[in-house]
Amino acid sequence: MAFAGFGKKREATVPADAVISMQQQGYSNDQIIQNLQSQGFSQDQINTALSQAEIKQGVTAQPQPQPMPQQPPEQQPEGMPPPMSAEGVVSGDVERIEEIAEAIVEEKWKELIKSVDKMNEWKSQAEQKLSSIEESLSTLREDFDKLHTAILGKIGEYDQNIVNLSAEIKAKEKVLQKRLPTFTENVNELSRITKTLKGVKPK
Repeated sequence: MAFAGFGKKREATVPADAVISMQQQGYSNDQIIQNLQSQGFSQDQINTALSQAEIKQGVTAQPQPQPMPQQPPEQQPEGMPPPMSAEGVVSGDVERIEEIAEAIVEEKWKELIKSVDKMNEWKSQAEQKLSSIEESLSTLREDFDKLHTAILGKIGEYDQNIVNLSAEIKAKEKVLQKRLPTFTENVNELSRITKTLKGVKPK
């Protein structure tokens, strides 16, 4: 992370005014050197800028303010970016931190895409199973309707057969009632004839 007012955009050499400005903000030479190195300046360019800044300020050795005491850095898990210092400066390479952040975001994005793909696959399978169930229910409903119609038809046919049989029995009963007296008379006549024949003695 660059100091306030100074980004990665830079000239070929380090302007001494920039060094003086950072010194006036309370940054030490070590912090200034670290910042300029992170911006891509060489050690020779940085040393030249520091010397020019000292000359401009009219001193042979510019006393630098002591940095604020910092708490001992907490142990960070592997793969995590380095902690921020008290001045808000990242203790490490900014580009490396950006690469790690991008890699983490990309990994999480891939995991999200996989989860969405799995959800879509499950949804597709569920829709196929639901469609199959609906088709089976439709076929079963048709079979039930056919069976119901056939049963009703058989019941109707059975009722009609009973009606026809009852009518036939009644008709035969009427015929029998009409013929019964004649039949009874014929039987009686046959009985008398039989008795008469039994009373005749053969010669």
